[in-house]
Amino acid sequence: MLGLIIALVVTVAAGYLIAKRAYAPAVLLVAGIIMLAITAATGMGVGLGLKKSTGMIFFDIFAVVENVMSNTLSKLGLSIMCMAGFAKYMDRVHAGRALYDVVGGPLKYIKSPYVLAGMGLIVTQIVGMAIPSAAGLALMMMVTLYPVMIRAGVPKMTAVCTIAASRFFDLGPGSANCLLTARTAQIEWADYFINWQMKIYPFMLVSMLVCMYFCQKWWDKKEGVEPLSQEEKDALEVDEAKAASESRIPKIYALLPMLPLFILLIFNPVVIGSYGIKVKVGVPTAIVLSVMVAMLFDLIRTRDVYDVMAGVKEFFKGMGGALSVVVALIIAGQVFGKGLISIGAVKAMIDGAQSVGLGAIPMVLAMCAVIGIVSFLMGSGNAPFFSFAPLIPEIASHYGIHTATMLFPMQTMTGMGRTISPVTGAIVAVAGLAHVSPFRVVKRNAIPLLVTTAVYLIATFVIMF
Repeated sequence: MLGLIIALVVTVAAGYLIAKRAYAPAVLLVAGIIMLAITAATGMGVGLGLKKSTGMIFFDIFAVVENVMSNTLSKLGLSIMCMAGFAKYMDRVHAGRALYDVVGGPLKYIKSPYVLAGMGLIVTQIVGMAIPSAAGLALMMMVTLYPVMIRAGVPKMTAVCTIAASRFFDLGPGSANCLLTARTAQIEWADYFINWQMKIYPFMLVSMLVCMYFCQKWWDKKEGVEPLSQEEKDALEVDEAKAASESRIPKIYALLPMLPLFILLIFNPVVIGSYGIKVKVGVPTAIVLSVMVAMLFDLIRTRDVYDVMAGVKEFFKGMGGALSVVVALIIAGQVFGKGLISIGAVKAMIDGAQSVGLGAIPMVLAMCAVIGIVSFLMGSGNAPFFSFAPLIPEIASHYGIHTATMLFPMQTMTGMGRTISPVTGAIVAVAGLAHVSPFRVVKRNAIPLLVTTAVYLIATFVIMF
């Protein structure tokens, strides 16, 4: 019990610092080391869990950190860095714009503004699998999709809210949370995508489309449709001019952002393995191959070897950026998780839940509520998920359920928490570009997000449990 109390105090202090915009990886790393140190010094909890001691308890604390860094960087971290580098390179060759031109082109034929907004949401889902950054996707959609919807008669706030809700669904190999879930559950990414996410996603998408249609229509009727200011009209002209300059990119470039997805979905034990072909392609392999294909495309188009070679620098810049932001947060979150486990907090929670007769579903709901609230307060889905994910295998094993079955609703809950938060980077960016309040955006999206969350929880418990 003492270990759980200490863990709660440390967790609350860490949450307070992060809420005050302290550097999250540093906060989580220090908090984790503090709990590891208390465990080592007092002997409480379940111990550090090292397979081989350094010979001195003081250094054992940091050996735990070394193990986390080694395992993360060589496996999950490398995959995330490669995906980030690929996304950066795709931005350099404007392949994301080509993908939008292909999937978003038919939107101009849709006459109903609210149906058009719904189809726009579907477009964001397709493009979002190639652009894992919520802020990056939102900004791109504000340049490409937003002008199309406005010109077609979609009310301004409906267009803004549609784009703001685009990354509620966390799909694709570019998502760090998806990769972490698969890694933590010890399954292939394609297995998680096909057998967990895709079984529930259709229910969520239909729910979101229906709710957005009626809710945004109701809000527009209640608030009135706002006319565009002259400044906004001028900004649309600038966006259209930029889009026109990028539209010279051949449409075949639309295949490039989706190439890693196709490779990973086909060449794995879940799909091609079912035909007796033993091929297993990892994320880094798929990414390097896709970069080579993209370089060939660009070489054929530009016929400039030096420019094509120089462009690959963006790939490595993207990798470095992911290391300093996402991977650092994963490492710190896992050290924090190790601290919670070592000090006995997880064991105490499991024992307490079992003593009051808390079953698997109430436990999942409790974890979802906690991580959703934390995501809302922090405006981030990564930081809380990276901190809680390492705890789940032990909890899931006690309830006799698959780790992915527990992680999946938690991952989706982080999407809800950050998308409904007015301090989320993507929400702030979209609202800022549209010159509206982020609080107004999340207020209009609240009902669709909450209803969709209820639908996915019900569908998850019915199908997965």
